[in-house]
Amino acid sequence: MPMNTFRDEVGRKVIHVLIIFFPCVYFFFAIPFGHREGLLALVALLVLGIILEYLRLEHRVRLPLLSWLWDNFRREKEEEHMGAEIYTMLGVIVALAVFDLRVAVAAIMMTVFGDLTACLVGMRFGSIRPAAFRGKSVEGAAVALVANLAVGFIFLRTCAGGSVWWWQAMQDPEWLFSGAGFGEPLWPVIPVMALAAAAVELLISKINDNLTIPVISGLAGQVTLSALSG
Repeated sequence: MPMNTFRDEVGRKVIHVLIIFFPCVYFFFAIPFGHREGLLALVALLVLGIILEYLRLEHRVRLPLLSWLWDNFRREKEEEHMGAEIYTMLGVIVALAVFDLRVAVAAIMMTVFGDLTACLVGMRFGSIRPAAFRGKSVEGAAVALVANLAVGFIFLRTCAGGSVWWWQAMQDPEWLFSGAGFGEPLWPVIPVMALAAAAVELLISKINDNLTIPVISGLAGQVTLSALSG
């Protein structure tokens, strides 16, 4: 693989990690004002993104910094179509609006780190590429699954001290030193979501995975969590 192609992809994935910005915006508004206000803030960002895409696609407007990012990090197929960030915001909004907060955050983080590791490891080290994988590698898929399991282990936990540990820590960082613990891993939910996210990333290539991974893995996790609770 040409080194410049790999470097281009690393640049795209650095930007891809900024998906974390969207749930941060949600929490910034949801913690003091409430769930609905957090979602409204994300919808406002979505509308802004749509406006920027309208200017880029319909009127060829050149904007400082954004135009440089568009020129250097857009995939060729996005040059005349809506960018991945719109699908990302849609996936984040659906996840946070519909699913249990633990499931939603885990699904978003799997979208970030599972996709990132699958792509970079697959491009750099992938050598086993079965026809059914449509050009993707076994090595990338395996590392993505491990990354998804790690994300699930961190974020998918039972409540400790009245709430999930990372929600408590965001509201009061000193809570981490309170001795309340981190809760127990939700093991049935963790592998279900990890496998669903890895399978979507591996098998679906024509639909943007920034939308499909959080929605499909989140649905799988929510159904599993509901079955356990029921």
